[in-house]
Amino acid sequence: MWNHAVKFAGQLDHGVSVGKRLFGALEPMLQDMGAGNVSRAAVQSFGKYEQGRDAVMGQHNQVQAHLTRLRKNVPELGLD
Repeated sequence: MWNHAVKFAGQLDHGVSVGKRLFGALEPMLQDMGAGNVSRAAVQSFGKYEQGRDAVMGQHNQVQAHLTRLRKNVPELGLD
């Protein structure tokens, strides 16, 4: 299950990355068309995604550090 979640998260992150680049390419056109409100909303959405991603990655790194510590200090648990 964990591997599936990690794979999904990677695919989601890739999709958002493509979307950000696409938006970056289209933003001048949106500005020319007077769609500044769309641009602001998109920028805010990407920013919120980045904040959420950073929070999740921080928690993931913290769990990995705890797991590494447990593996090192209590190998009898067999947490491979």
